[in-house]
This record gives sequence, structure tokens and C-alpha cells, in this order.
Amino acid sequence: MISKVRIVEKPKNTFNMAPTIEDKDIYKYILDTRNFEISLFWQRSNYFLVLNSGLAVGFLNLKNNGYAFALAFFGFLVSYLWYQVNLGGKYWQSRWEYKLAEVESKIAPDLICFNTTREITDEDVAESLGNLPEEASWFKRTFHHEIKEKPSVSHCMIVLSVLFMMAWIIMIVVKIEYLFVSSS
Repeated sequence: MISKVRIVEKPKNTFNMAPTIEDKDIYKYILDTRNFEISLFWQRSNYFLVLNSGLAVGFLNLKNNGYAFALAFFGFLVSYLWYQVNLGGKYWQSRWEYKLAEVESKIAPDLICFNTTREITDEDVAESLGNLPEEASWFKRTFHHEIKEKPSVSHCMIVLSVLFMMAWIIMIVVKIEYLFVSSS
């Protein structure tokens, strides 16, 4: 006998959307969780960066090439894990930022911190940076322009993990080539 499967849809936004203390507590909880996720992202990234750097120093200072391939492969594996951990951390950060915007739009729609547009954010940043005088240096003008482009710090760390993966692949290829050349 086949039993019927009952699908129950989860109601969206089941908490009270009137600005009550409970909703403000929910907002604070979500904000704290988002900040915690960001903190974990950087702690994990720092760990993997130090580990990868240590492996690279060890690889570059090897006296016996017999371990080079294994060390390079391990470095690649660590870099790949770093990349995956970064993506996972960014996933949860994005999720909590989305929830912040959702709750903010209901309990404090005029706040526009997380529930905003890129245009409003760009205007806020431009205003906070202020106008540069015409005699400002090329460096300072470039600096202001680059800030307004909104580079993502978490994206930069994800790119760094990919660059480490690519460097380890190059080191593996170089060692394989060296082994074939030296054995012939």
C-alpha cells in the first residue's frame, strides 16, 4: 500500500510585522547572526591563508624533491577546501542580509540600511566621502573612485583562494615536468 505524502507549505513571514519589541528583538538577533557569520568567514579565511602560506614556504624550501608533488597536491586540496568554506560563509552571510532587509522593510521601512538600492547606497557613500577639491592628488581621486566601485571584501578573499588553487596547480605541473625531465 502506498501512503500519500502530505506537503505542507511553510507560511512566509509568520512573525508579527507591526513594530513591537519582539520584532525588534528578531531584527537584532538576525543582525547579530549576520555579524557572527562575517566574523567566522574571516577567522576561517585567516586560518586557510596561514596554512596555505606555510605550505608554500615549505614547498619553496624543500631540499628533497621527493615530497614536492605530495606537498603541492596537499596545498591544492587545502586551497580547494578554503574556496568551498568561503562560498559557504558567503552563502549564510547573504541569507542573513536578505532576512535583515525583509524584516527592516516591515518594521522600519524608512531605515534603509539593508532594505535599500544600489543607487541609494552609492549616494550615501559619495556624500560620506565628500567632494574632492580640484587640486586633490591623482592617488586620492583614484582612491575615491575605487571606493565608489564597491569592491566586495569577501569576493576578494574568494578570489585569493582561487589564485592559491591555480598556483598549486602550476607547482604540480612544474614538479611533474621536472620529474620527467630529470628522469630522462
